[in-house]
Amino acid sequence: MYKEKIKLVFDSTTLLWNIDKNLVNRSGLFFVAYNIAKLFLQKEEIEIYFYIQKRKYKLLKKCLKITFPNNKINIITENSKLWFDIDSFYSPLYSVPIFIEDMKHIKKYITLHDAIYNIFPELFNEKYILWYKLLLKSINKEDYYFSVSESTKRDFIKYVPSINPNNIFVVPLGIKDNLKPLTINKEILKKYNINKRYIFSLCALNPRKNLIRIIRSFFKFLKKNNIDDMVFVLGGPDSEDFLEKFNSEISEYKDKIIKIGYVADEDLPYLYSCAEWFVYTSQYEGFGLPPLEAMACGCPVIVSNNSSLPEVVGDAGILIDYDSDEQHIEAYEKYYFNEEYRKEMVKKCLERSKLFSWDKCVNEMLKVMKNNLDTNIKNEVRFIKTEDLIYYKIFGLFIVLPRLKTIFSITKSEDDRFTILRIFGIKISIKVKNKERL
Repeated sequence: MYKEKIKLVFDSTTLLWNIDKNLVNRSGLFFVAYNIAKLFLQKEEIEIYFYIQKRKYKLLKKCLKITFPNNKINIITENSKLWFDIDSFYSPLYSVPIFIEDMKHIKKYITLHDAIYNIFPELFNEKYILWYKLLLKSINKEDYYFSVSESTKRDFIKYVPSINPNNIFVVPLGIKDNLKPLTINKEILKKYNINKRYIFSLCALNPRKNLIRIIRSFFKFLKKNNIDDMVFVLGGPDSEDFLEKFNSEISEYKDKIIKIGYVADEDLPYLYSCAEWFVYTSQYEGFGLPPLEAMACGCPVIVSNNSSLPEVVGDAGILIDYDSDEQHIEAYEKYYFNEEYRKEMVKKCLERSKLFSWDKCVNEMLKVMKNNLDTNIKNEVRFIKTEDLIYYKIFGLFIVLPRLKTIFSITKSEDDRFTILRIFGIKISIKVKNKERL
């Protein structure tokens, strides 16, 4: 067992979204990164450094002061001399920077959220495609990956042959501490212009979320059953695709749709708790945080029976085919007309949601990191290509040199690199060695 502190570098790119003027970014992936970083900071067995490119150093310093005001923060950039004291590098979203990938003594970890692009490539814009292709290009057999679900793990094994299945660890996400059942808060409902019973959906308003069908089925349900005391509350930022379809396909129902846009974090528990039920019948999910959040607040859920959603919801919700209007309507009727069933599902939701926590998520990640570190890593003799010393010299990374005991050269020639090594008292062996044996 690894007994020293893990010296961990955390890729802070996603955390910068906390000071983004576009509030849309302060959701989903940002909160995943935030909650993991927050708990890493609390762990005594971790010495954490937050990585950012040198040109963004001041911006990150400002961001972390706002995000973690009560913590001492260490920031590391690409030209730091600390890199060869680092054990592990973790990215909650982005690919590992090339210069870090070249440092073989550092264990690298990335969280894999989904492989949606491989399944529905037509749904994404150029910016997303570029990010995803960079991620795929960086995936290799040596690095380690935290998959947010078994479903996502299966998809990466299926679509990304460069990944090592043995290096993928399923680590489900957690939920925020403030998510719990709350009593009706009329001020919160008034803030969002909600004055009737409502069903709730919260997501990015893009085609994959199946919102047009969800809303259309809701109004078929109202019409079929002569119901006039309910509205549909839709949270999440607008998108051009959604607005276009909304205006062409379901605008006739707009008087019963309340679009509330971005929802403040502190308001979410009230909106979940007061809803009759929550609908999230997406085409595909890597995990599915919103239905889990709703469940934690005692709100019964309706989700798709595909991808990761059955893993998250289990038997604590109604699972249906995402492309069936009829199954949507039947699910709505089940919750609306059967109060005993609804109460039973509320209990199941609360129990099921207890299986997921950020503490559990981070502890599982740490368990993997510890198991992957050799107890003698601090004293190991490293073999390094002499040509790589040019690279290390550029970044001023000579802190590694005192650890080297012996250098074996594959050529008989000497140059300034060997002179540098001798300054550090490192023994040079000019015995020519076969590359494959080094």
